[in-house]
Amino acid sequence: MGAAEKSIHLDKFHFEMKPRGDKKVIHLAGVIDEDTSFEDIKKLGGPFVFNFKNLENVNSLGIRTWVNFLKELGKVQIVYEECPPLVVRQMNMVPSFKGGAQVLSVFVPYVCDACDTEKLVLISEEKLKDTSAIPETLKCETCKKGEMELDGHPDQYFAFLR
Repeated sequence: MGAAEKSIHLDKFHFEMKPRGDKKVIHLAGVIDEDTSFEDIKKLGGPFVFNFKNLENVNSLGIRTWVNFLKELGKVQIVYEECPPLVVRQMNMVPSFKGGAQVLSVFVPYVCDACDTEKLVLISEEKLKDTSAIPETLKCETCKKGEMELDGHPDQYFAFLR
């Protein structure tokens, strides 16, 4: 790990910071709950890119903890990337979970009815600008017979974009 990178590991939650230009990319991992502290991240100062790829869970008290953290950051520029379905659900149910963040990419869940295979497909910011361009079905690479369907209704899944 380089001198400018920082990694913090706690029991349930940890993060790693990697600079990208003038931004600090914060790779979040584990669980955000009532015990999670974001003090070490706040001390880094923004602007921030939060990468949620390895986040495993956010419970209801964790949502409150995250929302309060965003409020404490104030007007700092915030970007979200690689948001798994659990983060997309939170952004849809609790708009303040997203706050004023720009969303660069999300994982979209697909499932094959023929073989029950599940797959997460990363959708970039460009496709998020026009969600009608996101395919509702994909060919299943596992069974080669079935079609994978987007798991849920696109309008509901991408509601956070409105």
